[in-house]
Amino acid sequence: MISRRHLLGASALSALPALPAGQAWAQSGFPNKAIHLIVPFAAGGTGDVLCRNLQEPLQRLLGQPIVVENRLGAGGTVGTQHVKNAAPDGYTLLQVGNSTVTTALMRKNAGYDPIKDFASVGLVATTPMVLLTNPVIPANNVAELIAYAKARPRGLEYASAGRGSLGHLTNELFNQMAGLEMVYVPYQGSSQATNAALTGEVKMVITTPSDAINGLVVAGRLKMLGVSSPQRSPLLPNVPAIAESLPGFDVLAWFGLAAPAGTPPEVVAKLNDAVNKAVSEPAMQAKLSGLGMTPKPASAKSFADTWEADQKIWTRVMQQANLQPE
Repeated sequence: MISRRHLLGASALSALPALPAGQAWAQSGFPNKAIHLIVPFAAGGTGDVLCRNLQEPLQRLLGQPIVVENRLGAGGTVGTQHVKNAAPDGYTLLQVGNSTVTTALMRKNAGYDPIKDFASVGLVATTPMVLLTNPVIPANNVAELIAYAKARPRGLEYASAGRGSLGHLTNELFNQMAGLEMVYVPYQGSSQATNAALTGEVKMVITTPSDAINGLVVAGRLKMLGVSSPQRSPLLPNVPAIAESLPGFDVLAWFGLAAPAGTPPEVVAKLNDAVNKAVSEPAMQAKLSGLGMTPKPASAKSFADTWEADQKIWTRVMQQANLQPE
């Protein structure tokens, strides 16, 4: 027999408002199942390698499997939209970088807003860009390169991994701050852009560093004139910062994780704590350094500020360069 007390209790419970799905998950103990980490580009790229290095420490710290999935297509927008549309419960995360912001600026139909549609989870690492020239250019430092290019308006070509890529916009910022006119030549990917500078098809490229590039510089087949970080990079201590010749020049490639907008703050906080602990482990720091990256554990709020700062910088650069979304 059901007592009057049981009936009153059931009635009281039914009168309570239903918890949103995200809060229900959080209260039930997050995480309690596998977390899917979506990489919006092909396997083997920088973001993919970074996520696979994060896989083991995050699994250990969170106590659940981390499944890395490559969902590529349309310049990274396919995977990005997939996470945007996922349940905001912390079980579907996105590998993000500067291109998450720049692609949305350069495409009319990117299908997402990087600020409104995502919750920043954590910054993992940063790396400076490097300014490379073909040895045919007689300049041996950034100041000499600027003087050489100023004397030859539209006489120097530069390459990038594609229109709107970080390398493209960084070079546009360099041109604007130095008062230069150069000819832009887009390529399909950073390796093709670097090879174009190597063969002399173009005279300059700004790209992310690698062991292969360092080898070409040591062999004298490319010149490395500067790094884009505000100070010299500890990874390349003998290479001057571009800012030494152009005060205020400051560009870093960054890599991190994000969740769909609306993910409960307590879930984001738990993920952020795990990411920061993973990045702070000596083994992980060694792996990141081997990739040419500087580990950068940070709060979710400061990482969100990085997204917003990037959006403002590249919007201004695009406007000054008259680059329209396509």
